[in-house]
Amino acid sequence: MIRNATISDSEPIANALWGIWHQFKVRQMPSPLHSYASSEAVAEQIRSDLNRWLVCESTDPKEAGFFSLLPIGHNKIYKKWRFPEQSIQIEHFACLSSDEVLLHQFQLLAAHLPQESILVCIPSLLRDAYWAALKSGFGVLGESPLIVGTYVWLYLDREQKLDEIRTKLRRARLVVA
Repeated sequence: MIRNATISDSEPIANALWGIWHQFKVRQMPSPLHSYASSEAVAEQIRSDLNRWLVCESTDPKEAGFFSLLPIGHNKIYKKWRFPEQSIQIEHFACLSSDEVLLHQFQLLAAHLPQESILVCIPSLLRDAYWAALKSGFGVLGESPLIVGTYVWLYLDREQKLDEIRTKLRRARLVVA
């Protein structure tokens, strides 16, 4: 089940993010870890904007997760790339969970947000997250090579604009085939 985050969820989410970002640092992957002094600072930021956070509940703590969502459909840059107004981007999620857990969480998210198209950018080293997103219906927009690694742009298309968006992103040289 997915529900909106509450104040009591902010600390467990922050601790999970803090752990994920430390794993990213060990794997030499970019993360926002350097922007925060502690997990408490992350928790404070989560508490300040709870409406962006969803929690995946489960009786098994290993299957619990979260999503941080950002509406992008009204952003003029995303409009230029043809993303529909009902588009959101997943900024943070429990990306180090197993592919089975992530598959279930992505399916729950898709069912929870039946009208919104969803964008997620996943570091290419996170193969479990990549495969889970693909299995749950996300399509590949392309890969975005950066100095610090490559990100795969995946998109759950509710308005049949995947090819149009992919073409715009390739012309802008944001993604490659």
